[in-house]
Amino acid sequence: MDVKPQVVPESIKRFPKLDNQELVKTSFWISQVFMIIATIVGVYLAAQEGLSQAIVFDDLSNKQNNYYLRHALFDEVSDNVTIINQYADSVAKATPYDLKSIHPNMATFVWENMRYSANTLETPTQILTETRRFYMASADIISKMESRFYGAKFGAQKLKQLTESMSKTTLPMLKQNYQALAVELKAADITVE
Repeated sequence: MDVKPQVVPESIKRFPKLDNQELVKTSFWISQVFMIIATIVGVYLAAQEGLSQAIVFDDLSNKQNNYYLRHALFDEVSDNVTIINQYADSVAKATPYDLKSIHPNMATFVWENMRYSANTLETPTQILTETRRFYMASADIISKMESRFYGAKFGAQKLKQLTESMSKTTLPMLKQNYQALAVELKAADITVE
């Protein structure tokens, strides 16, 4: 029996012979090290820029929230000063017998909800303190008037003093504060109204 050797066609060969000479060259390894370094530096710089943009966005978002909070507080306190002044004027002129029947209905929605806002304590302390004192003092004076501890005219005079102090110091300070925030936001192309 004659055995013929099998000839494997060229296209069916398993693996082509590799040229590994490039792997032993120093230039190949240096270029690979530089590629790795460039990748690490690129990722680092991109992360830094992303973090920087996130911080700027968070700061502007915080300022915008503070603007709206302080503007709403200003509006509410301004309205309450007007309500107290009208109450004091009507009490001083008419001196009604039953003061409880004309009890002023002050708005406290913003003031009460500020306790749930993370931005409340970013409001300057003097503004918060003066506002808190205004609400407490006005409620105390009205209560004393209604219980006849204060006479109507005396209580009205104390209320007028209280609202005058708020109108001359705290409200202008609060308005200036939220307007300064509006200027900062406008510089960052954020329009608030």
